Amino acid sequence: MNKHVVTLIKIALLTLMFWWVFSTINFRDRIVYKASEDSDAIVKELVISIEGQWTSEPIEYTLVEPKTVADEGIKVAHRGEQEDGLFLEVAPGIFSYWSNLAPGWFALGALCYFLTVVIAGTRWWWLLRVIGTDVSLLETLRFTWIGVFFNAVMLGSTGGDVIKALYIMKRCPGHRVPVLVSVGVDRILGLGSLALLGAFAVLFALDDFPSLAMGIWGVIIAVALLGVIAFSKRLRQLVRLKYLLDRVPARFRGKLQMVDQAIFFYRDQRVMIIGSLVLGIANHVLSVCCVVLIGKAIGVGMPAFEYFVLVPVINIASAVPIAPNGWGIGETMYGYLFATHGAGYLTGTAGPYLAMWTRGVALSVLYRTVLTAFSLLAGLLVLFEKDRVTKEDIDRENKIEEEETKEAGDHGVISPE
Repeated sequence: MNKHVVTLIKIALLTLMFWWVFSTINFRDRIVYKASEDSDAIVKELVISIEGQWTSEPIEYTLVEPKTVADEGIKVAHRGEQEDGLFLEVAPGIFSYWSNLAPGWFALGALCYFLTVVIAGTRWWWLLRVIGTDVSLLETLRFTWIGVFFNAVMLGSTGGDVIKALYIMKRCPGHRVPVLVSVGVDRILGLGSLALLGAFAVLFALDDFPSLAMGIWGVIIAVALLGVIAFSKRLRQLVRLKYLLDRVPARFRGKLQMVDQAIFFYRDQRVMIIGSLVLGIANHVLSVCCVVLIGKAIGVGMPAFEYFVLVPVINIASAVPIAPNGWGIGETMYGYLFATHGAGYLTGTAGPYLAMWTRGVALSVLYRTVLTAFSLLAGLLVLFEKDRVTKEDIDRENKIEEEETKEAGDHGVISPE
């Protein structure tokens, strides 16, 4: 399929997701009067503008709709049962969550994200050292941050991987295949450690997350089985892996050949593999802490443990190459999963499902804004990089890949059995 057509399809999907997500959230602050605390029937609803903190009690507001001259000025309302027997609840709009965030918690969350990039760069440096490159840790961190920048401007969260690999290839001529292999292994280890974190967390709440638990553990078991087959020569021969790979469409054979070579190169690096997984889990713990702290900054109101189950699932889904930094997919997943699993924690809030959906989307947008802000700061490294990757470098790499794919199609996959 033509690349331009694929891009247009991705943009259309992204637009559709944003339209759907933002059509289902609260944009305006509201006060809702119900017949009782346990009732879902709304007796009266007012559109308001909250003055100050939305968490304050009593809450101060100005009336927006319906409004008369007598309703002008700041008013005060107390949550809970009213003198007329009705029950008052407040439903803030998404802008109220953002405008009232706690800067201290938000700053700590941003710091956690910064540390995740540093740890990710360190893990990649370890992989590069194993394959024999002489790239320093400082250089690897610099190229990692350049990759962060390109994640913000390219579709999907894997676009930056290609660019940082090109920087290393220019730095280490003659190491093209090992460098590409290291990037692929780094990505696989990152996703693997993310799945392991979610799988470990969900063990403590199987009753609350049965479907998520089955999905996460299903993925881990499948990957583990594939790993055992890939590393064992006997099992490879038993399942006739080479025969199966030779019948894969030609356009995928080159990539599969590289993966096959990577498996056999790293199969004896058990200490490095285990260490990278441990580093990855620590990295993703920090990543979840980043979301927890930002959630605390805007008052999402969900226990921290729930994040350690939901955020890994969301991050895995956000890695699908549709939009930069996972925009659109992240908002959809945060809204749905937080509303489904977090609405029960809200009390004294009108429409807890919709309220938690709105908070999930507000959190996702704020979190992805942090990612984008750091990405733009990382763009300064691109501006001052002496030996920048150019469009010609990218075109050259694409041409080499096409030639290798064609060659793989002509000769089949070379499997080191």
